[in-house]
Amino acid sequence: MMAQFVEKYSKMNKILVGIDGSEGSQLALDKAKMLISENGEIILIAVVPTPKEKTFVDNSVYKKIKKKANQLIKNTLIELSNKKLNIRGIIEEGEAAEKIIDTALNLNVDLITLGSKGSSKIGAYPIGSVANKVVQYAHKPVMVVR
Repeated sequence: MMAQFVEKYSKMNKILVGIDGSEGSQLALDKAKMLISENGEIILIAVVPTPKEKTFVDNSVYKKIKKKANQLIKNTLIELSNKKLNIRGIIEEGEAAEKIIDTALNLNVDLITLGSKGSSKIGAYPIGSVANKVVQYAHKPVMVVR
């Protein structure tokens, strides 16, 4: 059964990977690298909560988290630069699941990959709840990696 899945989805042209610095998001990126077609594109997305959300006391915390997200994307792109992958990173602001779903739709990706759980290094979201919302509401296929 897994062989059929890999065969069917091994020619993915565009995969969106939710990254937050957790082990789960690294596993999701590893799966995306396995599934992307030779000329395909991997798009990394990090979502930063906005200062309007209840999790923030002030603007300085927001700026710190946005800086961490930028650094995470930059470091990941540098790490993968010698892998001959077509890869780019984006940062969105707002509610994580909503932004992942909207981005997947707007970019017309073939697959969304996410970690199933973990502690985010850039935000205050419980990762499992983000994956759960994306699975429930996305109009694109979603792979949740453990």
